[in-house]
Amino acid sequence: MDICLLINEVAPGGAPTVVLDIVRQTDDPDVSYTVCIIEGERTLVPELREAGATVVDFDASFKFDPRALWRMARFFRRNDFDIVHAHLPYAQFLGRVLGGLGGTESIVSTQHNVPENYHPITRTLERLTRSLDTRTIAVSEGVERAFTGQSARYEPGQHRQWCTIYNGIDAEVFANAVHRAKTEAVRERWGIEDAIVFLNVSRYVDAKAQLDLIAAMESLGERRTDVHLLLVGWGEREPALRAAVEQRGLGNLVTVTGKVPTVHEYYALGDVFVSSSVFEGLPIAHLEAMAAGLPVVATEIAGVTEVVRDGVNGRLVPPKQPEELASAMAESCDNERREPWGTASSRLVREQFSIEQTVEDHLSLYLELANERRK
Repeated sequence: MDICLLINEVAPGGAPTVVLDIVRQTDDPDVSYTVCIIEGERTLVPELREAGATVVDFDASFKFDPRALWRMARFFRRNDFDIVHAHLPYAQFLGRVLGGLGGTESIVSTQHNVPENYHPITRTLERLTRSLDTRTIAVSEGVERAFTGQSARYEPGQHRQWCTIYNGIDAEVFANAVHRAKTEAVRERWGIEDAIVFLNVSRYVDAKAQLDLIAAMESLGERRTDVHLLLVGWGEREPALRAAVEQRGLGNLVTVTGKVPTVHEYYALGDVFVSSSVFEGLPIAHLEAMAAGLPVVATEIAGVTEVVRDGVNGRLVPPKQPEELASAMAESCDNERREPWGTASSRLVREQFSIEQTVEDHLSLYLELANERRK
């Protein structure tokens, strides 16, 4: 089977990481992947090629770049794929239209987040073309319910239009990388000494609501001085986050790192993973934290509630409530809670969110579609 995986960009994290892991973990010689990038970051291109994928870059300068759209249309006319599998709304719109016009009969889309988190224009274009999908995948039952009002995990032979296939992670590989990581340079760079380190790894965008995390740290800092928050990531809200830290006088408690080369040493340094998101699908960073053996304090929103079990591997609090977030973070400072929560995180991610199961489900779905096409 020749599979085309179409995605906006291949920056580290989220949907691009899932795409990379699917390519890496597929050991079927009859399956080949072409990963097509529309715009944005290309950080993971070397790793995709190393994993065996053919990488095609349409090199769009901006959304709806007419030159890039022409290159895409020509590409899909000239190449015969068994399946075009599009990730994220903009790529879904283009994959459905241009892939279909190019002659691909099986179009698959994966919804990585709830529709409220999509830009109004791409959300509308995605909705108007959704009927062109042969199958639609949600990365969590919460995401599927947000679109359809119901949900069901994927099972081979069901032939449902929608299904849920959980995002997965190679927990053993990630945990080993974290275990090998050296933390001394990170401690020295950010001036972190003896402190309970709260870690957030995500893009700096409104949906992640890191200003709530900063407010929570201000409250927590009034109760104890042995805590530090690392906000690791990149994005348009970085200046606002840095300004908030400065205005609140939290430079000794909160560090906005900006983009970093690798995250493993930060997971190794962290004691508790913390998230203030208002929208998620099924967040890869939470799974990474769990693989690293960290408890998770997070907001009680769709997708996250399928990963974090309140009182089992962390705490869940309502979104947009910094004081409640601070209280949950304070609870996690207690080592008698933190250690069993971290142990439960390691167990849960291996039992329920393995990349092996994610890949197996995708390959089963691809095979079903190929068989339907032959019939």
